[in-house]
Amino acid sequence: MSVNIELLGRELSKIVGSEYVSSKSDVLTAYLLDETPDAVIPSPARSLVLVKPGSTEEVSSILKLANSHNVPVFVRGGGTGLVGAAVPTRDGIILSMERFNKILEIDRENLMATVEAGVTLGDFLRKVDEEGLYFPPHPGDEGAQIG
Repeated sequence: MSVNIELLGRELSKIVGSEYVSSKSDVLTAYLLDETPDAVIPSPARSLVLVKPGSTEEVSSILKLANSHNVPVFVRGGGTGLVGAAVPTRDGIILSMERFNKILEIDRENLMATVEAGVTLGDFLRKVDEEGLYFPPHPGDEGAQIG
């Protein structure tokens, strides 16, 4: 399958704005790997475009666009995983969740939180602490994103 990255980039820019789309190798480098050991990490694809949506409507439009072009989408969190799941192994779209970084609600009465997928563990732990609460799971990397 051949992916026209330039065309995809233009169409994605119409959805999220050009400042949130890139196919430049120096930008993509940070989005190609996760924390998987070098001995087992898969090789990333070469023809990719990065998009950073800021709303669920934009995500929906991006997925519709990808489907219409039969292009795979690789959803990207903080890149702290250890199994290579964040590595885009086929040409396509890297969909970064980093702009989904809001803590929407801390419900003290029910001990529940509503957060967006791009909230980092570190930001969440600080907010929970400010509320006088405690979040027990701590995988170690506070740059990990919730979703």
